[in-house]
Amino acid sequence: MKRAVFAVVVLAAALLGYRYYQKSYAPVEHYKKFAEEILHRRYGSAAGLTDGLSAGDLEKQGSQEHIGAGPPMFQALFPSRYAIESSDVAADGTVTLRAVQTVLFNPVGVESAVRPAMYAKLNQTVSLRKTSSGWKVTAFENKFASMDSMSSR
Repeated sequence: MKRAVFAVVVLAAALLGYRYYQKSYAPVEHYKKFAEEILHRRYGSAAGLTDGLSAGDLEKQGSQEHIGAGPPMFQALFPSRYAIESSDVAADGTVTLRAVQTVLFNPVGVESAVRPAMYAKLNQTVSLRKTSSGWKVTAFENKFASMDSMSSR
């Protein structure tokens, strides 16, 4: 009898943990994956992570296009850093995240595989909705905030 009660408690805890993950972390992880696809200019792949946004729509919001001189400026990209500033859940279950994506990169002419020479910050607002096939981005706004060298940081 004790084993059965223990199994029920473990199963209930796992279910609650999974539901918490689905509401808290899954939308953020989906957003990060989407933002990296946009940064690396893989608009077709990014469009696959959305519900209703085309690759052309996403190209207009592209991260490299909003930073400095645009795509020709980037020689090497490093993994981005993310800071979620707020997360709101609407009555219909839509999650709206306000985040800052810090893009770490080396500009043309800077050779370093170890650490980035510069960073740029992008203020992003993204809306996500849970569908039968997982979380999907329904709206995306990307605004350039600042850029500087890592030595001044």
